[in-house]
Amino acid sequence: MKKFTGQLLAILFLISGIIFGLTNCTKHDQTLDLTVPGAPEQGDTLTAIKVTTAPSIIAVGGAAWDGTIETAWGNAKKLTISATVPDLGNGTFAGFIGNQTDITMRALYDAANIYFLVEFNAPQKNVNTSQWYYNPLTKLWAQESGAPALNSNGSFRPPFIQDQFTIMFNANNSCLKFNSTSCYAACHANTTFSSTATTGGVMHTNGPNEILDCWRVRMNQAVNCNQANDTYIDWGGGVLNVNEVHNDLQVNNGPVPIADGGFSNVIKSMKTNGKVNNKTMSVPMWVIPAGGYVNSAILLKDTLAGGKALKVIAVDSVGVLTLSNNSKIDPSVTTDYQQIGNGDGAKCIPGSIVAPFTGSRGDVGANAFYTGTGWRVLIKRALKTSDTVNDVDFSSLTDQPFGVGAMFNGADNQHAIAAGLMLRFQK
Repeated sequence: MKKFTGQLLAILFLISGIIFGLTNCTKHDQTLDLTVPGAPEQGDTLTAIKVTTAPSIIAVGGAAWDGTIETAWGNAKKLTISATVPDLGNGTFAGFIGNQTDITMRALYDAANIYFLVEFNAPQKNVNTSQWYYNPLTKLWAQESGAPALNSNGSFRPPFIQDQFTIMFNANNSCLKFNSTSCYAACHANTTFSSTATTGGVMHTNGPNEILDCWRVRMNQAVNCNQANDTYIDWGGGVLNVNEVHNDLQVNNGPVPIADGGFSNVIKSMKTNGKVNNKTMSVPMWVIPAGGYVNSAILLKDTLAGGKALKVIAVDSVGVLTLSNNSKIDPSVTTDYQQIGNGDGAKCIPGSIVAPFTGSRGDVGANAFYTGTGWRVLIKRALKTSDTVNDVDFSSLTDQPFGVGAMFNGADNQHAIAAGLMLRFQK
């Protein structure tokens, strides 16, 4: 009997040990490490493998990436995480809570740069942003909303917003809570700087010396310019309920003295030149008359001398546009400029003019390709940049905690989050 009891206790101890091991090795539903080149990572750690031959990444302003994964990535271990849109308790992510996607990441580095290959599921390709359409009932031009809306018949209309992928790091290890709470150190769900406030949902750090480095791969920018937006998050001086996400330092790019990286394609309140019912309306600033907007964009070069785009110089009271060559666009003749079901006509006009970022804002290269079921993204950045204040420094090859977010299904700030991750460099 004692022998049987001892055997039973041994079996129970073994079973409990297996259960404990499994529950502690599968955070975020990762696959266990098989300890072979290219095998999945264990836990929440992404290992950057050192290479002598760097993977290719198309430079800023180059051709679109075809999605090919080079053999250089063959030995990189895959970290697969399940990211979910959380319930922050204040309605910030309402309508998207529970949306989930699997994200797979790989990392390589060489003497000068670090590289990431990211893949995540997204059932539809979203690169549109604030697209212009003509409403034949109101006889006005309008822009698609980045939030859920209603069609004219009262049915649900999905939001029109580009997909995004973000990575956040702790610049100079300055944010005290980041190492333990990752990106939630800046995502203030139900509080602001006042401990008694109940509103929130804004992004900021918790003190004047805390800065987070945030790379935002916005797909409209990535597929057209091969670039991510290098931003940072700071304290902002303690202003209540204000998002403190800022673009890194930049210089003005090209002859258009508006915004580096492009600008909104809008003329606000243009006076109409119709004979009756004179009024004002907002209209697009630039149009490519033939349509055929590649990746839903008008590039800055399209607006320069010899470019494909023409400037809107007048509009009449029923929305007919006059262009800089005195040709006209009557959007009421066909549905090309109108909403069609849950989509838009073939010639509906992009809401942004797109151009490369410059200065520190342009430090992060990013190629993006939609596979038909999700996004594949290549990211490249120098191990150490010239921006020693706002950018994370990888040159010491020390471990770096990080978090990621994915925006898909027409979500903008309502992103799926995976926090508590660690970047480790294989020496």
